[in-house]
Amino acid sequence: MISAESGIESTKELGKYLGMPLLQKRIKKDTFVEILERVASRLAGWKGRTLSLAGRITLTKSVLSSIHVHSMSSIILPASTLESLDKVSRAFLWRSTTEKRKLHLLSWSRVCKPKCDGGLGIRKAKDMNRALIAKVGWRLMQNKECLWARVLRSKYKVGTVHDGNWITPKSNWSSSWRSIATGLREVVFKGLGSVPGDGISIRFWEDRWLLSTPLLDWVLGSIPETERGKRVAEYWTEGFGWRMEVISQFLPENTIQRLYAMVIGGSDGVTDHISWTGTENGSFSVSSAYSLLAGEGESGPCMASFFERLWRVKAPEKARVFLWIVGNQAVLTNAERHRRHMADSEV
Repeated sequence: MISAESGIESTKELGKYLGMPLLQKRIKKDTFVEILERVASRLAGWKGRTLSLAGRITLTKSVLSSIHVHSMSSIILPASTLESLDKVSRAFLWRSTTEKRKLHLLSWSRVCKPKCDGGLGIRKAKDMNRALIAKVGWRLMQNKECLWARVLRSKYKVGTVHDGNWITPKSNWSSSWRSIATGLREVVFKGLGSVPGDGISIRFWEDRWLLSTPLLDWVLGSIPETERGKRVAEYWTEGFGWRMEVISQFLPENTIQRLYAMVIGGSDGVTDHISWTGTENGSFSVSSAYSLLAGEGESGPCMASFFERLWRVKAPEKARVFLWIVGNQAVLTNAERHRRHMADSEV
């Protein structure tokens, strides 16, 4: 009746705003199918069959770093869409099609490692999506006085970093807030640190503020429950310093020496604030968030110097890519074919 009286046709789709669909219903895999089509068409439109492996690597990085970053920075895409983005990139990189599947010399997880770890530095869509959306969550925690932050903090009852109740998923959350909350839970809170000012809000044992890990990880023996939840300010006496008669019972000597170099308070109006442990200056960056999600820097054989020298070789890019394949022992020699069950013997 309203449509008939106003002359405005009714619609089930509200269209887009600033390149993003206006969502009034649950996200499905078809919601962002356009992104997948754009990536596939861009890769297919560059005559991938005529490009060398080095050219396909460069084009894959270019497409993955430009087409869908805007959408990934605004919302968590469906898992099927993210997997399809990786699938399209994998197929293009190794020149594989639905009609003829080509051999993938290295696994996708290997390819997505940093260059210094033996990979190509291509980023997985799922981890990149969460790293990008985490930047919005970080801004929400830092820029509390911005209008958009005040609206979200008021609507969703955003609390402190120590109170996890407000971050627990609820059925009535919007898609945008659900995505931001995912970024906070899975990324921001995992790399969150604290810079002490007055020491009132920082938990002495359980927060990351003095070292890259909580002091609880360095305790000798065990801590009584009465001490475990205390704040930094409770172990500091103005004019005298740290209460070492208590602290020295639980921490090793080298950690205590680090503590002596830390001063709490000292000037009026200085309060505690959060920092990002993934960078030296404490500022959040998408690349460091991706490294946290991808597990870069985990224990394993250190091949950084080898691959750094490999990529510094003064030769055409396709020659360096061939050296990379050799360095990963993926050249299809007779022995390698036999290992991959492609031949009956190594001869």
